[in-house]
Amino acid sequence: MIFRVFLALYGVAHVFIWHALAVGLALSPSGSAYLGGALLGLGLTPFFARRMDRRGLKRVGRVFSWVGYTWAGLVLLFTMARLASDLLLGVSFVLAGVPSHAEARVLSLTLSLSLTGLLAIYAFFERSRIRVETIDIPTAKDIGASTALCIAQISDVHIGTMNGRRRIQTLLKRLKEHDPDVLVSTGDLIDSPAGLAVPVTEALSAFKPRLGKFAVVGNHECYAGLASALPFMERCGFVVLRNTAVVLPGLRLVGVDDPVAGKPGDATRSEARVLRGLSDDMFTVLLKHRPDVLPGSEARFDLQLSGHTHKGQIFPFGFLTRLYYPAHAGLFRLARASYLYVSRGTGAWGPPFRLLAPPEITLFRVGPGFPDPGGQTAPTLPSIEGVGERVPAQATPTVTAFSDRRS
Repeated sequence: MIFRVFLALYGVAHVFIWHALAVGLALSPSGSAYLGGALLGLGLTPFFARRMDRRGLKRVGRVFSWVGYTWAGLVLLFTMARLASDLLLGVSFVLAGVPSHAEARVLSLTLSLSLTGLLAIYAFFERSRIRVETIDIPTAKDIGASTALCIAQISDVHIGTMNGRRRIQTLLKRLKEHDPDVLVSTGDLIDSPAGLAVPVTEALSAFKPRLGKFAVVGNHECYAGLASALPFMERCGFVVLRNTAVVLPGLRLVGVDDPVAGKPGDATRSEARVLRGLSDDMFTVLLKHRPDVLPGSEARFDLQLSGHTHKGQIFPFGFLTRLYYPAHAGLFRLARASYLYVSRGTGAWGPPFRLLAPPEITLFRVGPGFPDPGGQTAPTLPSIEGVGERVPAQATPTVTAFSDRRS
C-alpha cells in the first residue's frame, strides 16, 4: 500500500516539475513535449535499474541506479523547494509589492533550483556521515561478570549498488572505535540481488565482537531471495536468528523473520510461540525488523530492536511512514520497564540522500545502576489473544551457548 502511495506521489511530482519548468522557461508547445518525454524517461530510470539488477547486468544497472535514484531524490527535493519558494515569494510580494508575471516566473524557478541544489548537497553529505547514538538501559538482571554489556545495532544497511564497499568500510571503522560486545543487524543488510556481488564479506567477517554477530531477516533479504541472502549473511560472519533464541553470557537474543518471509500470519504466530517459551531470568533482546510490538509480548523481553522506517529518510516522507508505523524512530517505553528502539537505519534505500534523518549506529549499554533513559510513549495496539499467556518456566526453546572469548 505504501509503495502505491509513493508511486502516485512520484507521478504527481513529475507533472508538477514539468509545469514549473515549462512555465518558468516559457517553453513552446514542442519544447514542453520534449521536456515531458525527458522527464518520463528519467522517472522510469529507477525501475529500469531494478530490472537490470535482477538480470545480472551489473555495470549498466549501476549507471542506471545512480542516475535514476539520484533523480528520484531530486524530484522530491525540488517539489519541496518549489513549495517553499512560492510561499516565501508570496509573503515578500505581499509586503513589497507584486512584480510582473514574467519576473515572478523567473524568480520562482531560480529560487526553486537554488534551494534544490543546496538541499541535495546537504542531504548527500548527511547520508555519508554515520552517527553513533548511545543509550543506557538499566536492568536488575544478572548480566554476568561484566559491569555493563555493550550491544551495537545496525539496521537497513542496504548493501548494493548505492551502498558498496566504501560504505561498509566507514561502518566498520565506527564500530571498531567503540568495540561492542555483540553486534546485531535488524534486517535489510542487503538491498537487492546486486548486493550479493558487492565484495564486503571478507571485511565484515573479520570484525569479531566478543560475543559474536547476529542478524534477522528483513523484507529486502526476501526480495533478493533467501536462498542467496542467507549464505551471504553467514559469509559476513552473522548468525541468522530465524524465529529462535540464543543464549550468550549474561544475555539472550531472540530473532524473528520479517512477515514477507512466510505466509500471512506466520510471523505473528512464530513470534508468539518463541516468546511464550522464554523464562524470565535473563536480559532478553528481541530483534525484529519492523517496529511492531505484539500486544502482550512486551512482558517477554526487556528491549526490542527494530528498523525499517528510516525515519522517512528524506523529509517530509517521515509524515507518511509515521502513518504506517506510529513507533517511528527513537526510544519508546513499553510495559514492565521494557523498551522498543527504532533505528533510523545505517544506510539508505534508493536516493543517495538523507534529510533530517541521519544514518546511525546505536550502542546500548546494559547494566545495573544506569539512570532511567525515559523514552517516548509507545502507541497502543489492539490485543492479540494468547500472546501474553504465562507458561511454565521450563518450556524454553532450544538455544545455543557461546563461549565468552574472542575467536
